[in-house]
Amino acid sequence: MLDRRLPRGVVGLGTADIPLDARITQAAWDEDGRLRLKGFAYVRNLPAGRIAARARIAWLRAGKRRAVPLRLRTVRSREATLASRQGLHSYDRAGFEVVVDPAKLVTTRAGATWNLELGAYAGGLLPRTGPVRMSGPCPVPVRHLDDFLRLVPTLSDGRFRLRVERLKARLVAHTRDGEHLCIEGELAPDGPGAPIALRVENWRTKEAHDLPVTLGGRTFGARVPLALFGAAQGAADPWGVGLVREGGAWSPLPVRPDIAPGRHALGGGRELMVLANPSGNTELRDQTVRPVVDTVRWEECAADSACRVCTDGDDTGHLLLAGSYPGAGRRELVLVHSGHDEEAVLPLTLADGRFEALVRPHAVAGPAGTLPLAEGNWYLFLREPGESDPERRVPLLVAPARHADLPLVRNLRGRDLTVQRRHHDQLLITSGSALPERDQGRGAQAALRARYAEQRTLPRRDAVLYASFDGRQYSDSPRAVHQELLARNIEWEHLWVVRDQQVDVPPGVTTVALWSAEWHEALARCRAVVTNTHLPEWFERAEGQYVVQTWHGTPLKRIGRDLAGSASADRKYIATLPARADQWSLLVSPNSFATPVLRGAFGYEGDVLASGYPRNDVLHAADRDKVAASVRERLAIPDGRRVILYAPTWRENQPRRSGRYGLDLQLDLAAVRAALGDDHVLLVRRHYLVGGAVPDSDFVRDVSRYPDAAELLLIADVLVTDYSSMMFDYAQTGRPMLFHTYDLDHYRDTLRGFYFDFTAQAPGPLLRTSDEVIAALLDPDAAVAGHRDSYERFREAFCDLDDGTAAAQVADAMLAHVGDGGRR
Repeated sequence: MLDRRLPRGVVGLGTADIPLDARITQAAWDEDGRLRLKGFAYVRNLPAGRIAARARIAWLRAGKRRAVPLRLRTVRSREATLASRQGLHSYDRAGFEVVVDPAKLVTTRAGATWNLELGAYAGGLLPRTGPVRMSGPCPVPVRHLDDFLRLVPTLSDGRFRLRVERLKARLVAHTRDGEHLCIEGELAPDGPGAPIALRVENWRTKEAHDLPVTLGGRTFGARVPLALFGAAQGAADPWGVGLVREGGAWSPLPVRPDIAPGRHALGGGRELMVLANPSGNTELRDQTVRPVVDTVRWEECAADSACRVCTDGDDTGHLLLAGSYPGAGRRELVLVHSGHDEEAVLPLTLADGRFEALVRPHAVAGPAGTLPLAEGNWYLFLREPGESDPERRVPLLVAPARHADLPLVRNLRGRDLTVQRRHHDQLLITSGSALPERDQGRGAQAALRARYAEQRTLPRRDAVLYASFDGRQYSDSPRAVHQELLARNIEWEHLWVVRDQQVDVPPGVTTVALWSAEWHEALARCRAVVTNTHLPEWFERAEGQYVVQTWHGTPLKRIGRDLAGSASADRKYIATLPARADQWSLLVSPNSFATPVLRGAFGYEGDVLASGYPRNDVLHAADRDKVAASVRERLAIPDGRRVILYAPTWRENQPRRSGRYGLDLQLDLAAVRAALGDDHVLLVRRHYLVGGAVPDSDFVRDVSRYPDAAELLLIADVLVTDYSSMMFDYAQTGRPMLFHTYDLDHYRDTLRGFYFDFTAQAPGPLLRTSDEVIAALLDPDAAVAGHRDSYERFREAFCDLDDGTAAAQVADAMLAHVGDGGRR
């Protein structure tokens, strides 16, 4: 009889199919000198109930025979489920805590390396055991147990280890004597023979120098010439320090725990810092002069206090950062996002070699309002005001005495803000998710989508849900429609989608966090939805619901289905477009040219309102001069200065982290200033998908976070762009446009493609180089004089519908279909 059973190797479950995932998320020494570790551990791909009901064990192992059991306590860990990046199982009960007593690890005179391991029982299977891992550099400082005994936490390929070390010698003092650094140390009572030299070695170049030592019983000393340092060009050049003994044996020189770091000027803006590295050994760091934070704490401020930063009646306080900085000149504090390089610039006080900054990471003032730091890691630097070179900003370092104080965590305005260190001593602030914990993770989002489907059958709310650029701004055509409905006193709720708390909305508007339960409910039940980007693929218009798609620009470059077959095509996204478009009740068209293009690009067959864009009504409003004056005042642009708006689009071939694209400004901003002088202001507007930042100066202003681009068009005397749809809006002003098309052939023929012959129809000169743009900016009217006819034809083709009534036409269409809900 034929055996139809599959081989055991096919149907059986191996370790790779159900692996143990064990990670440490927090590690710190407590006041009793014990190491407390928190994390999570689960057997991946097993249902939650099968692991949650089973006990887990933990131990430290040294070699094959020695093991120290650890008492493990199970705790709740929502982070475990989120880190699993799946929505099928919940691992919320997979958290653990263990406490390590260093005294139990000191078992021999030779020292040992202990590996943290963990085992989990699940589903009647054999225990799954394995190492416990930790992401990033080890944040736990070295712990000194005795004069010449220490415990060094380390990570090896992500595995957490504790290394017991019996020291042979240690650094006890470092001083400067003229052009020499004097190193003093002491030898362990029962250590090996006396050293014959002190070795300093550049870890990067491997340059090494053996220097003579003087001996005096158990003490030794050496003089290190400062002339060895100061020639490095990089931000930091580390040198190791160790002792050489007879036979050539070399060992690093540990630092006694009470020895403070030292800094010695080398000239040329550089210094030599003497400090302990992550392993607790002596390091000489040849670096640009760095600020060293020796005070870091949260301070409370009463609502009636005279605090310099807590001026809004908010008593949640601020973060005090203070320390030493012997650098000269003016400096500003800049926080830089590690993913997309956005910046937040804050004031700084410098005096007598010290600095101080009061930071409110939950309320940072900027062009978009006073908002929390966006989610992610923000590293702290000092730089000269207006400096644009990232290599010239210097990081804030944390003094070793403060390492044990971190991390500091505070929950403000619904998100965790964590002050911590990375790369051993670099300071950063981590801004956690603004989304409620209950709504985070794939499982929670799947449940919310299921709930959304149920809520679609509930009665409609007399409310409008607005979304501009997926919750990134209070701007564009949705804003114009909102203001029109307000002016009509329509008795509706107005809900605005906000991503990551990064939008400041006017009074009377209720914010709805993107991806939250409230957002799902609003999508299901609001009587009307107004958006300028796509709604989620799973969105399905409910009965009695009216969805207005305003989109966000006249297309020059190909979009949607018209990208099929190009380098920028996303086949999965393109396949969803007809179904997405079928959920719209109305598509707003900016001009007659765009109507068939948008229909075809999205596969849309419904109603179109050929009204022009509501966002451009401000360009035709009777009070536009008054609005322009208020915009100039808000941006602190002095009277009489001409305004240049520089607004390049994004490039798909320059992706960065965090869903952003690279900032690649081809216009030489310094050369522009040199040519135009002080009677101009250059406003730089990045596309909302582009990361990075342009430091502000008296001449350059980064207006990328300014809420509404239409208001910038009002004050711009000339527009410099490349292929941005902003050209179609700005054409309504009749003012000069210059096109910096340095990559025209590649962009047109390879990257995106155009809907019309831009070379022939451009309403201004196509300029290949930065110098050509600068020359044109010296006299924009002369530069565009030969394009007057093409400019008029451009306006006839692409501004034929704009007359300042677009928002009113959209509001009329909405009210005709859903009613006005009553009037005040």
